[in-house]
Amino acid sequence: MNLNSKIKISEDLFVEKIDNEIVLLDTQTQEYFSLSEVGIVIWDILSDEKELRKVHNKLIDLYDVDSVQLENDLLNFIEVLVNKKLIYVD
Repeated sequence: MNLNSKIKISEDLFVEKIDNEIVLLDTQTQEYFSLSEVGIVIWDILSDEKELRKVHNKLIDLYDVDSVQLENDLLNFIEVLVNKKLIYVD
């Protein structure tokens, strides 16, 4: 997986914004997950952009952060979502 990868959000996922967090429910496993702060920003961008490079570029525009560090953090975040089967990488 790298910034040229594209993602697909699981069809088994129910997403709801509640106050200052996003709650994700895997309808297959009935497992709940929550995102807050930067995770919400990333999820919102992922909902529109499926290419990780575009997600990275939008995050660079929003935050004053080193590009390499952001790439590592973004890929780690995506890896967690993939491991939980909330998203898939094409």
